[in-house]
Amino acid sequence: MNRTKRILLAALCIGLLPLTSLAEEAAKPEASGKEAKPVSQETVNGVKVLYTAAALREIACKDTATAVKAFFSPRGEMRWKRVSDEFSAEQLSDFFMGSIILGGKDEKFSALYNPFWDTILLLNSTGLPDIPKVERFALVSGCKFRGEPYAENPADVEGTVPKAKPYVVDLWNVCARTKKHYANVYAPKASEELTRLMGADAKDIERIQIRSAIRLKLLLKYLGNKSMQRESRRIATYLAAGNEEKMVPYFKDGGAFFIPHFVRLDPKLRENFIPYCFFPGKEATLFVFFNSALPRIIATVTIPRKSFTRIFEWYDLMASEELMAAWENSSKEVK
Repeated sequence: MNRTKRILLAALCIGLLPLTSLAEEAAKPEASGKEAKPVSQETVNGVKVLYTAAALREIACKDTATAVKAFFSPRGEMRWKRVSDEFSAEQLSDFFMGSIILGGKDEKFSALYNPFWDTILLLNSTGLPDIPKVERFALVSGCKFRGEPYAENPADVEGTVPKAKPYVVDLWNVCARTKKHYANVYAPKASEELTRLMGADAKDIERIQIRSAIRLKLLLKYLGNKSMQRESRRIATYLAAGNEEKMVPYFKDGGAFFIPHFVRLDPKLRENFIPYCFFPGKEATLFVFFNSALPRIIATVTIPRKSFTRIFEWYDLMASEELMAAWENSSKEVK
């Protein structure tokens, strides 16, 4: 990525980073001396549903069965068995680990979207205004959700393996298209859309399984590479600590544009950084790290085979639409 694009994207990322959640905003006290604004029941319900999705994700990363029992209704839990019959506990944990939360105007609906799988879990909660429980859901590929044609080659898995240079462009692209479809098409008629997508679709499940299998294959390569395991643990330690003194000499010029902003992030946004993707290549090895508690904040680290200049970048996936637009505009300028 050239200098112009680095500066543009770094500035854009910092300027757009919306890190205050809806729940935090609703709980924020009013300034002293001002009368507190009443919070609508719809807003409270929306917060409850988003908290449910977040808690479901957090527990499911470790134990999906326990999470489903806690946050699904009895009927929803019975329906989930069809999913657990198709995927192992390890596969489901991997899906939840990389998922970001989406929500819309209808407070009963939310979603968990994993751009690395390009797969979305659509959730419909009932029981409001009391404790919401997931009653209906659909686990579908991003292509099916967005109404896009499937690639002719089942192994053409956008988002799961790098296709664009840099790889983050793949992630921005699928995230931007998914967020846009969720907000503009799915959310306005969520109940109808969910009903349509809930139907059994063995081909679509197979496409999701292919993505999971590719990730498992890459994981096995990672587990077999002790050197890269050590390197990734060292990088994760630097990221979690926001240790500029260690990061600057480690990345040298390859992190100059991104490190100063990254280290100023709230420590809570960095403290759980872990490696999630490992892509070994002929010219370089690429890692993707994220905060395991908030996977929308990602960092990519490229380690060249024939150079000592390691490259560090970080982004907020919830700003993918703006980042994708900036990338396309900067590409036109370069041409």
